[in-house]
Amino acid sequence: MKNILRKLVTDNELAFDEIEYAVDSIAHEEASEAQIAAFITALTTKGVSKEEFYALAKSMRKYARRVETGKYIVDSCGTGADGAGTINISTCAAIVANAAGVNIVKQTNSSITSCCGSTDFLHTLGIEIAQTPEKALEQFEKNSITFVHSPYFNDFARINNPIRQQLGFKTVFNYLGPLINASFPQAQLLGCSSNEMLENMAYALQKLGTERALVVNGLEPNVDEISICSKTRVLELKDGKIEEYFISPEDFGMQCADLSQIQGGSGADNTRIFREILNHSTIQPLDHSTAAIDVISLNAGAMIYLSGQTPTIFEGVKMAQKAIESGLAAHKLDLIMKKCYSEMNSESGSLRAC
Repeated sequence: MKNILRKLVTDNELAFDEIEYAVDSIAHEEASEAQIAAFITALTTKGVSKEEFYALAKSMRKYARRVETGKYIVDSCGTGADGAGTINISTCAAIVANAAGVNIVKQTNSSITSCCGSTDFLHTLGIEIAQTPEKALEQFEKNSITFVHSPYFNDFARINNPIRQQLGFKTVFNYLGPLINASFPQAQLLGCSSNEMLENMAYALQKLGTERALVVNGLEPNVDEISICSKTRVLELKDGKIEEYFISPEDFGMQCADLSQIQGGSGADNTRIFREILNHSTIQPLDHSTAAIDVISLNAGAMIYLSGQTPTIFEGVKMAQKAIESGLAAHKLDLIMKKCYSEMNSESGSLRAC
């Protein structure tokens, strides 16, 4: 490990086998915490090439505790760390897309640089997060959706993530996290908080054999989602090829919103906003709920498109809007929560809090 650290601090690129060795050392708990922190920091400071980034993703996937559903799976995990303070858009979008018929294994994680990560949001919402492949499959069979917290499903993430949290700054592993979903999803809506990293992420997905992907970055202000506030840069992976284009809210008949209209706060704040959206409690033109509905619909629509249900993102967005307006998404959320709370604790016979 020391030789690898020496190469990194002198700005030398690592070979595939050196990256694999470093990842193996961390996953097998052979590297010290000081070495892991140095590896994370030096790699982030140096920057990674496309090949290094792919090598990291490939090596980290070796430590996945697989969740194999036999279905066509879509995930919407983003990198986080965009500093925008938005509501949990990708998790809300996943629930709406699932209500529209998309099979989802949604990777989650605790907050590294924000106040409410997807794991934190789901905990406040009252949705159980799977801790084993068996539990994930049980949940998926009931609801066609399950939420998997990455440290439970990857030994590398289990060891690496707490050290990242102590460092408290955005690292290269923010971008790698979405690539280690234990289901190895056929399709991904992958929001990236760095416009410069889009090519690396699309290239890695292509090399890993992902069938379809939309790797997206909302521009000005920067968000790791399809943006309602500005243009979004898209790298689409389809049929083994990567195509670049840009989309805008106006392309979907929506008005551009201010970032403040989709900002949230704590898990309780974001839960309240999401419940209000699904229950149509505060919908007025251009208010917080309308902008939030639009951004969730945009991202859910992209997931529906990736699932193959619609030939365009535009038609996927229409399906997502219908799922919200008809109450289907609210009903699906209630079903997921009901399944969670109705399971009895086998030891005590009491209702299990999720």
